[in-house]
Amino acid sequence: MSPHCSGFPKKEEPGQERNGTAKVILSMMVGVACFVSIALLYAGSKRVGQDAAQDKGDKVDKEFYTAKDRLAAIQVATIYVPRPVSDADVMQGPSQNPKQFQFHPDDKMTCDFVTPGSKMGGKTPKFACKITKVESANGQVQTLTADMDEEPLKVKYGGGDNEVYAEVVSTRLMWALGFYADSWFPVHVVCNNCPADPEKGSGPTGVQTFDAATVVRKYPGHKMYQEGKSDEGWSWKEFDASNGQPKSQRDALKLLAAFIQHSDNKPQQQRLVCDKVKVNQSTNPFTTTCDDSKMIVQDVGATFGGGGAFTSNDGAKMNLENWSGKKLWKKVGTPGTDEANCPACQAILDKSLSATNGLSDPTISEEGRRMLAGLMCQLTDQQIQDLFKAAKVSTMPKYHNADGSFKQGVDEATIEKQWVEAFKAKREDLARGRCRWNNKPADLTSIDNPAGLASVPNNCSAPTH
Repeated sequence: MSPHCSGFPKKEEPGQERNGTAKVILSMMVGVACFVSIALLYAGSKRVGQDAAQDKGDKVDKEFYTAKDRLAAIQVATIYVPRPVSDADVMQGPSQNPKQFQFHPDDKMTCDFVTPGSKMGGKTPKFACKITKVESANGQVQTLTADMDEEPLKVKYGGGDNEVYAEVVSTRLMWALGFYADSWFPVHVVCNNCPADPEKGSGPTGVQTFDAATVVRKYPGHKMYQEGKSDEGWSWKEFDASNGQPKSQRDALKLLAAFIQHSDNKPQQQRLVCDKVKVNQSTNPFTTTCDDSKMIVQDVGATFGGGGAFTSNDGAKMNLENWSGKKLWKKVGTPGTDEANCPACQAILDKSLSATNGLSDPTISEEGRRMLAGLMCQLTDQQIQDLFKAAKVSTMPKYHNADGSFKQGVDEATIEKQWVEAFKAKREDLARGRCRWNNKPADLTSIDNPAGLASVPNNCSAPTH
């Protein structure tokens, strides 16, 4: 503290004339002023990282206030949950919240328009609406009740938007294998009070029907990001560098991304979620922790195509010719290769130009290849067919004439069979490959049988190890 800001009168030299009382009062006033200034400076320092919370009143956002806290959540985040793959009902999809409308194949969803797609981000046609009724193909009707936990849902629509099909196939595959994913359900949509152009929110309003549409149920958990960076997501670069899960799981997820050609894999396409978020407001800045963090690949619409720099609708999304023609491996060993001579494998993934810090031609260890192959080869032929049947790929406009009839030489069964055969061929490439071990464990159970099954089925022709 400055000697002129002490709050006490300076000692006067003998013989000096002064008004003693005035001097004392003035000096005390200076001291009080200095004390208040210091207190304000101290209080100001405590407001670092807290101004936003004060501006919002007593509400404190559940977000990370430091990069360190976010990194701590990534380090312990899970990416996979062991499950018997054969138990997955691919046609019906993941289990649903009993407090919400339940979706089934060929359901008709009636809803009230809420938000145009132009305000929701992304380039695909979409809008948000509030569900009021769901009618199943068997005649069962669900209506909105007071105890239902429903918020407006995102609807992607239009048969010409290939994401409507790709997102269903990819998310159901990821879920069936045990990786976290959002749940997409194909539905017929009846939109009340809907603008003529629901993407722009323009034109006369009325009732619109969309036969080709999907709705999403987000994976449970609170979306987490650093303060002021709501589109942050997570990058594959920091996933590789910072996530603490076994390399078998991390490489299996990267290899799965290559298998489905998840080319638009910029950080915004991934999401960090937490359960039971706690914000400690006594620290400076606030400290955020969560009991259970998960890393999710949240947007897999640009999949089952050829990938590439621009992730075009025709080329990078649900294109059988492009996807089946894309090899899985850039570098790989073969069965019988001595372990010491196996290469450091590299999968083929052509990421988009916009995917800064994205995943491109990832290096894959034997741990990762072996784990994903073991999971993939548990899928039955029926489950694989249901991936494409659930997504209604046979209704894609490319297979139909202008009047809606099938083009010559194709029908629903033929189209699904083509996709199944392409899937199984690529899966065989996965099973036959051999890669260099990063760190071969003495006990391979966590890789070969992570769900602890009595016996692990292999529906591939080639052995996975």
